[in-house]
Amino acid sequence: MKRLSIIMFLLFTFTVNIVHANEFITGRFAEKISERVVMDIYSNQNDNEYQIFITWREDNLAQKDVYRFNCKLDNTGTLKYSNGIHIYRFYNSNGNFEDKTDYIDGSGEFKINNNEIVWFDNKDNNEVVFIPANKNLTRDTTIKNKLFTITLPEELKNLYEYKKEKYKISIFHKASKKAGFGGFAFGIKAYKNPSEHAVLPGSIKLGELRDKKGSLYDIVLKHPTDVQYDYTKSEKPPESFKLLYDLGNIVTIKGINGSIYFKNQGMKGKDLYKDILLKHKKAMIEKWDSSKLEKENMSYMYNLIPRNKIGYAYYDINADGIEELIFGEIAQGKLKGVIYDIYTMVDRKPQHVISGGNRNRYYICDNSFLCNEYSSGANESGVRIYILVENSTELYPQLSFKYDGYENPKNPYFISYSYDKWENYPKKEFYERKKCFEKYERINYIPLESVK
Repeated sequence: MKRLSIIMFLLFTFTVNIVHANEFITGRFAEKISERVVMDIYSNQNDNEYQIFITWREDNLAQKDVYRFNCKLDNTGTLKYSNGIHIYRFYNSNGNFEDKTDYIDGSGEFKINNNEIVWFDNKDNNEVVFIPANKNLTRDTTIKNKLFTITLPEELKNLYEYKKEKYKISIFHKASKKAGFGGFAFGIKAYKNPSEHAVLPGSIKLGELRDKKGSLYDIVLKHPTDVQYDYTKSEKPPESFKLLYDLGNIVTIKGINGSIYFKNQGMKGKDLYKDILLKHKKAMIEKWDSSKLEKENMSYMYNLIPRNKIGYAYYDINADGIEELIFGEIAQGKLKGVIYDIYTMVDRKPQHVISGGNRNRYYICDNSFLCNEYSSGANESGVRIYILVENSTELYPQLSFKYDGYENPKNPYFISYSYDKWENYPKKEFYERKKCFEKYERINYIPLESVK
């Protein structure tokens, strides 16, 4: 137990899966013997990853240890990590601190035993047991407005300032704000109408909240879209700013005053498109003809694909936190990942976006773009690049490439930055630019016939 005294001074953050009695464990814990060491556990959006912060409760310490880990849950129910970071944090008489990295290759594991969490670290060769914390022994780091609260780690209390409004809470990096660089790290806001936040850059939905009157709100995370720290000292943000920025993705949110918060509600495809899936399966079983498919906003390709090759998948195409439903062909090679139908959510209701075909195929490229490969004949073909507008079925054009021997047989290479205005480009430059959008997402579709 040679370094247990050091461990007791620690602060660490790590990404971890914690499952016990079929429930995820989040909240505040304390070291079992003295309860002087506090552990805060926060869940990531995907519910499979967690971050944990541990620190001394006392403020009058000259040194604290900071530990950060990424951790995964294995099939034995053990949380293991192999890239642990240990940092020494030194405080001066003014309460300011400096960090010094000790190592970045720590390893260890966490095990859950009833209401206890046992941490074993290979670097220190020690075990530390945590139990649910006595609320009277820890600070209240909860911030509340009219509808909801957010709770921040006790360890970060000296790093931030906050501003609360009726439906919003904003967190600022104290040092950056004091230096005159804004310091905005993240904000959490409730929106009654999805259209209100769909146009905001840097925003992503986290879940939904229903107030005591039954009104439904989207709970949205907003990150800064410009630099909010002192970039004159370094292009990279200070570590303390990055901690707060990343905290927006894991912060604990709870409804108050009769409101109830539902994490990930209105975001997961399996919950949003059940009727659409059943409708597509019905079309497959009943072998609808092309006119019937077109009338129902479905691709005619389902008449040409074997039943066991029609598949579906969920994918957040526009990175707004809400998954789209896509249908395509279970195939290999160049056809792997091809999309023939897309559905999205508009004002919390599923809507059809577009259908593709044999000479009009869609793919997801570069994670958040839609690429439309089309052909109008032997001497004309191209690729149109779109983004899917949030809370809308609109595809907004970004860039287009076409080979058009009808337009210009001598130099048939064209690029468009709108939709109908084309510019001739040299062949080499044309293919160099086009290559940037040729990395397609090769989606593994789920067979549609498996839907029940």
